[in-house]
Amino acid sequence: MTPITPETSAPPSTGDINRGKFFLYALLIILLVGGLWLSRQPNVQTVVAEWGEHTLWENVKRLVGGNDKKLRGENENRINILILGQGGAKHDGPYLTDTIMVVSLKPDTKQIALISLPRDMLVPIPGFGLRKINSANAYGETRGPKQGAYLASEVVEKILNIPIHYYARLSFRGFAKVIDDLGGIPITIERPFSDAQYPTDNNGTTVVNFDSGWQILSGERALQYVRSRHGNNGEGSDFARAKRQQKVLLALKEKLISPATYLNPSLALKLYRTLSDSIETDLDASEAARLVQLARDVDLDNIITRVFDTSPGGLLKETIGPDGSYILLPIISDYSELQTAAKNIFDISQVTKEKTRLVVENGTNSSGLAEAVSTSLEVQGFKVVRFGNAPHNNFPRTLLYDYTNGAKPASRESLEALFGIKAIILEPNNDPEENIDMRLILGADRLPINR
Repeated sequence: MTPITPETSAPPSTGDINRGKFFLYALLIILLVGGLWLSRQPNVQTVVAEWGEHTLWENVKRLVGGNDKKLRGENENRINILILGQGGAKHDGPYLTDTIMVVSLKPDTKQIALISLPRDMLVPIPGFGLRKINSANAYGETRGPKQGAYLASEVVEKILNIPIHYYARLSFRGFAKVIDDLGGIPITIERPFSDAQYPTDNNGTTVVNFDSGWQILSGERALQYVRSRHGNNGEGSDFARAKRQQKVLLALKEKLISPATYLNPSLALKLYRTLSDSIETDLDASEAARLVQLARDVDLDNIITRVFDTSPGGLLKETIGPDGSYILLPIISDYSELQTAAKNIFDISQVTKEKTRLVVENGTNSSGLAEAVSTSLEVQGFKVVRFGNAPHNNFPRTLLYDYTNGAKPASRESLEALFGIKAIILEPNNDPEENIDMRLILGADRLPINR
C-alpha cells in the first residue's frame, strides 16, 4: 500500500464546527429507525390513529408494508452503516462532520460494534487529494445534494477495507430536539463535575456544571452531558464520557419504548417530524423495519466499541502538516492496522470469553503509560492482572510474550492487531506467583508524538 504523506496544500476554507464529540451510540437503532417507523407512507395518519389497537411490531409492519426486506450485508453476516454527525445549516461549515462512526451489526450473534474515526485523520479523498476525513462530506456536497454522504462512504470503505452498506447523517440539534419532544430524560448523576472548555456554537468555549443526584435533563443539557470532554472530578477521560453516553442512551431508550410514548399518536407524529428534519439516510422504510427486527434482541449494555486515536494502542499519531495544520496519521505508513482492527472488531467478545490473564509493563520513560494501556485493554475485554515498569526503560519496540501454547488465539491476534506486532511464543509459565498467560512490554514505538 502507498505510504501516506501530508500535502502542502490546505483544503478550501469551509469553516469549522465544534470539536466536541456528538453522542451517537446506538442512535441508529433508537432514533433513525424510530423515525422511519413513522415512514412517509400514504396510510401513516390512519395507522397512527389506530396505534393503540395493535402491538408495537404490528404497527411497524403496517407502516412500512410488505414482507421483511433483506439488508445489504446480511448474507455476509455483517451490516455496516456509516453515521455522520454534522453541524447543519446554522453552523459555519455545515457539512463538516464532527462525528464519523461505523456501526456494524452481526445478525447471527445479535452484536453491535462501533468504530469511531477522528475528524483530523488524513485520508485520500477521490478528486481532492489527501485531506482531513471530516471534509469528505463537505467536498461531496459540492457535487450535488446527498453526494457528501456517498463520498464519505467511499472514503471510509477504502481506508477500513470494509463495505459501507448504508449511511445516516444527523444534526446536533436533532438529538436535543428528540429529548425535548419527550419532555426530557431522567438521569442519576453519581458525581458532580465542571467543564470550563465546553464548545459553543460560535467556536468559543463556556463553562458547564453538573450536580450529583437524580434530575431530568433537557435536550441541551443532555447534549452537554454527553459531549463534555474536559470535566474535572474524574470526568475528563474518554472512558468517563463513554459511561455518560451509555447512561443517556439507556434513559432515552426507556423513554422511547415506554407506552406513554408509542401509545401517544400526537407524540409519535411529533417525533417523526423531528427525526425527518434531522436525519437523512438511504435506508428505506422496509429496510429499517428489517433492521429493527434484527436488532430487537441486541444487548445495548454490551456494545463493542473501538476508537482510533493517539492513545497507546490507538494506531494513530499526531503531527503537524506542511501548512501548519494539526493532523493524525497511522503509526505505520498505511492503513493496514486500522483495516485489521475493523475486520476483527467482533473478536473482542471472544477475548472476553478466553479470560486471558495479562501483565502490562512500561518499557519507556513515559510515566503512567502502563496504567493508561491497561485501562484501554480492560475496556476491550482483557483481564490485566498487573501493570508496572519493565526491567529497563529503553525498549525500542513493543513486545508480546505468549505463554499459552496457542490456547488463547483471539487474545493473541487482537493484541497483535492493536499494537502492530507479532507475538513471541514461549513455554508455558508455571510459576504459581506469576500465573499469567501473556506479557506485554510497551516500547518507544507506542509513545505519542507531541504537537
